[in-house]
Amino acid sequence: MRGEPAGRRDETVLSDDREEEREGENPGIFCRTCAHRISSDNDRIAVNGSHTHTFFNPAGLVFELGCFRRAPGCLVSSEASNQFTWFAGYSWRPAFCARCAGHLGWRFEKVDHAFFSLILANLKNG
Repeated sequence: MRGEPAGRRDETVLSDDREEEREGENPGIFCRTCAHRISSDNDRIAVNGSHTHTFFNPAGLVFELGCFRRAPGCLVSSEASNQFTWFAGYSWRPAFCARCAGHLGWRFEKVDHAFFSLILANLKNG
C-alpha cells in the first residue's frame, strides 16, 4: 500500500455525513495537517478485537492505525486492491483528507462490511 495516489484519482466520498454531530457533543477527530474534521469518537470501532493495529507495508513502512465506522472527512481513490491486505477477506483503497488531500489511511471493504483504518500520527483529537 502506498500513500500516494497513482494516476487519475476517482475521488468518492464513501461515508455519510448527514448525521453531523454538534460541536462539543461528540469530540471530533481531525486531520493533523489542515484541521479538517475527519471522524468522531463515536465512530471508533474494534476490528479483530482491537481499535488500534500496527502493520507494515511491503516497503517496510510501519503504520499505527485506528479503525473507524465512518470517516465523512475522507475521500477514497483508485480501484480496490486485495494485494497485501492487512485484514483478511477485505480489499482496500487509499483514503485522503477531503480538504488538503493528505494521506490519512485506507478504507477496507468486502461485500457486507466496510470501515476506515486511519493513520493515528496523521490525526489529532479535537
